[in-house]
Amino acid sequence: MDSFNSSYKENNFDQIFKTICQTIEPMSILEIGILDGYSLKSFLSHTSKECKILAVDLFEDYKYKNSNYEETKNKFLDNKNVEIEYGNFFNQHLKKNNYDLIHIDISNDGEIFKFAIENYLPITNKIMILEGGSEERDNVEWMLKYKKPKINSFLQTIKDNYRYQIVEKFPSITIFYKDDETALINI
Repeated sequence: MDSFNSSYKENNFDQIFKTICQTIEPMSILEIGILDGYSLKSFLSHTSKECKILAVDLFEDYKYKNSNYEETKNKFLDNKNVEIEYGNFFNQHLKKNNYDLIHIDISNDGEIFKFAIENYLPITNKIMILEGGSEERDNVEWMLKYKKPKINSFLQTIKDNYRYQIVEKFPSITIFYKDDETALINI
């Protein structure tokens, strides 16, 4: 996965995504925030060819670190089960489609987590993964510079109402479980 840059790459999150996919065997995935496609490539590698994946991003319309729509789309042309489109995190949930797995990686902060729980967890069949959740991730330069609401602080306010686990490896991820019967994934 050399041509797929990501903060996930340094700590080999491909293995974490593999474990998640092998555990829940998703047949549908919504990926919000693609950048170079590291997690999208990982999900493709570890799911069946029948698993439908919708990947959305703002691409060039995102004013910070972004990717090119055409280049990203061309990387995944051979994958008939993947659809890549322009999409906005704050509107995508309005389509009311349900997904077995939802992964959100869009410069997450405490407000993004709150919005995701309110609007994306209801359309999640099995698990929702959000980038971030550790104290280390809350203290990255851009979070401090722009005084973004801390994710870990937000998680403390909801800990009694939702089942989730934090994978602490940088940049960290938080996995929300849709129901109480799903066993925590051994990562």
